[in-house]
Amino acid sequence: MSPDDGTPDGAERVARSPPRAIDPTGPAALVVWDPEFRAYDFGPEHPFTERSRELAVRLFERSLDGRERSQIAWVRSVDPATAATLRIFHEERYLEFVRRVGDSGETVFLDRGDTPGFPGCYDAAARIVEGAVRAAEWTWEHRCPAFHPAGGLHHARADRASGFCVLNDLAVAISRLVSAGRRIAYLDIDAHHGDGVMYGFYRSGRVLDIDFHQDGRTLFPGTGFPNESGGGDGAGLKVNVPLPPGAGDEALLPLFRRLVRPLLESFRPEMIVLQHGVDAHAGDPLAQLQYTPAAYEEIDRTVVRLSRELCDGRLLVTGGGGYRMESVARVLARTGRIVSGLTAPGADDAVPVAWREEFFEEAGYPAPERWAETERVLPTAWGLSDEERLIEELEERLGTRFRRP
Repeated sequence: MSPDDGTPDGAERVARSPPRAIDPTGPAALVVWDPEFRAYDFGPEHPFTERSRELAVRLFERSLDGRERSQIAWVRSVDPATAATLRIFHEERYLEFVRRVGDSGETVFLDRGDTPGFPGCYDAAARIVEGAVRAAEWTWEHRCPAFHPAGGLHHARADRASGFCVLNDLAVAISRLVSAGRRIAYLDIDAHHGDGVMYGFYRSGRVLDIDFHQDGRTLFPGTGFPNESGGGDGAGLKVNVPLPPGAGDEALLPLFRRLVRPLLESFRPEMIVLQHGVDAHAGDPLAQLQYTPAAYEEIDRTVVRLSRELCDGRLLVTGGGGYRMESVARVLARTGRIVSGLTAPGADDAVPVAWREEFFEEAGYPAPERWAETERVLPTAWGLSDEERLIEELEERLGTRFRRP
């Protein structure tokens, strides 16, 4: 990273252009989904699958009435990102390695054991990157949200894969924006810390990174502590909020309400990027947090509102982690509706029968009948004293005060 503005060395410069006037009769949001995103596939035994995200898109589409359909713009075909685009963030030597593995079908890991290569892995990952780039460009130009559920691969580093992430679509899209001089607020609610994004922009004064996640002492990737608060021009702009296993809405929401608005109001971003992982949902098999659909809905509404207040409506929302199909599909489908300015389904509303049939065919077991979640949330030891202790540490590291709302 260059020390002055956080632009990656050699980054492709994106010409600035004045914002285009919004057509009030135009779409309220963009959804990016190409069926080819499913080619990002580590095999049937691997926990990560884009099939969950496709089920979310299908449920979102099934939930739309005729009037609502007219409000949504779609990108349904995406080519892989060019090598020049990928080099904005990733190192050439690593890109060549991924390309070689993808072309040869070698049975090798792209990292230390979580992210196997597979035939076509380069193009599959590069296509997801291009989806994020196109979504970011669209929301900048049109000043309304874009939703890219296949994206959110936040662990990949410039020189290596990590945590099921071959390439980092978020970091490439943010790098393009930063190289054009834009200020980006990155929010991450995945159960796993978004280390690839945070370290990729650790010294950048143009990226505010706020990351809520399970404590790295108990979960991969083992990072994301309050003392990791940025360096150089980015000092005080990397905000890590680790939560203990078992924490749920009672921990997440008070902290989100207390931290996010004042941090964004102080930073004054020109765009918000939200990594919307669903692996912090109660019942996820790879993490131990217990968020509910109500928490995700409040966060979604808050972020949409802040994007309108602070960023002229510029908001990019991606998917992320999530390893339980019924949770990922329903949460991200509701997110798509909220981001698009549509009414969210009620907790007891029935999901469409046609979608339940699609779910059974894809997942091999019965779909849930309602939008509500049925898992029992276990009691938690989290209390006000825990919140105050974490807030005090963040205040010390960031040099600011966070009053209770």
